[in-house]
Amino acid sequence: MNLLRLGVILFFLGILGTVAFAATPEITQVSYDPSPAVPGTTITILVQLENKDNIVQKDVAVSIDDLYPFTVVEEKEKNLGDIQNYGKALVQFKVYVDPSAENQGYPLTFNIKTKNDPNGVGSPFTIIVSGNQPSLAVVSTSTERLIPGQEKEVLLTIQNIGTSPAYGITIELQEDRTITATGTVVERDIVPIGAATKYIDKVLPGETASATIKLSVNRNATLKNYTLPVSISYRDSSGARTTDTSYIGFKVAGNVEFDATVKEATLPFIAGTTSEVIIELFNKGEGKSDFTIAQISTDFGVVEKPKQFIGTLEPNDVDTIKTKIQVNSDTTTGQKDIVLEITYQDTDATNKKITLNVPVQAYSVADGAALTPANPIGIIALIVIILVIIYVGRKIYKKRTKK
Repeated sequence: MNLLRLGVILFFLGILGTVAFAATPEITQVSYDPSPAVPGTTITILVQLENKDNIVQKDVAVSIDDLYPFTVVEEKEKNLGDIQNYGKALVQFKVYVDPSAENQGYPLTFNIKTKNDPNGVGSPFTIIVSGNQPSLAVVSTSTERLIPGQEKEVLLTIQNIGTSPAYGITIELQEDRTITATGTVVERDIVPIGAATKYIDKVLPGETASATIKLSVNRNATLKNYTLPVSISYRDSSGARTTDTSYIGFKVAGNVEFDATVKEATLPFIAGTTSEVIIELFNKGEGKSDFTIAQISTDFGVVEKPKQFIGTLEPNDVDTIKTKIQVNSDTTTGQKDIVLEITYQDTDATNKKITLNVPVQAYSVADGAALTPANPIGIIALIVIILVIIYVGRKIYKKRTKK
């Protein structure tokens, strides 16, 4: 009995010992933005903790102490609650970097506490600080969409995201011609007009400056996304020159422009009649329309097959729509409209809809009678009847003369 009691006691002591000496969660990943950190700015630090033990870590908390050049902006301690066995958790801190920080790495210690380890364990991490240097980049453009054959001025906005002034800045749209395996130079679809280089005297830290470059798009440019390199060269306060490359993107996409006309009609649009109509639909724009559908309607008659699928219309392409229109019996003389409601998907893969009014001339029953061609069979029959009458008349005349 004593041995059994001793075994139970040792068992529970083993469990308590395991809990007491269980390791705290480990920091397995630290990231910060911006990276490297810049003096005089606030960085966001994201810390990942992982519980690598087969027990639940209760009341987990992570804290940071202010230590030059770092000052915690928000809460210095973040409570994460419980982390399940083999579980993970994320915690975020915002830390201000002192403007006097040098270009080097500074240690930052994260203190991790749990219910079973209230004193905590320190986990150091190095934050790289890089400052006291200018750094220029293109941060925006005035347009992102160009059209084949277009000439357009594009405003480039650059910003000094460094911590010291930049001097003697030149901005140049670089060559990006392609040379084939045979040595043939393929000209660019987008080229600058005039000077491709712009000069700016000085840009202070955090400030922006603008430069305008006029671009020309080849009339036969492929409709696609283009990336153009922009070289930015500048000097720091010591005179050392740095050249960085930014990339600006443009989408060359043509507009779809529809027009339509009646190519042929078997009969004039006369009240009470039915005419077969062929309508031509043109794409006069530079862009391609996909999944094109035409919905045909009119207020002066009934349309047969009012909804027709056209498909794809390339630039400068034409397709025909064939249908019949039964003109209302009470239609009056005057100009009417055949209405085409066109739905399609443009080169930006955006669904669009336009309405075209195709004018035609309609006629009332009375006015249409004058336009209706004479029936040739009826005319022939009339001629035959007249000839028969003449022939019979002559026969009768001859018989009377003989008497």
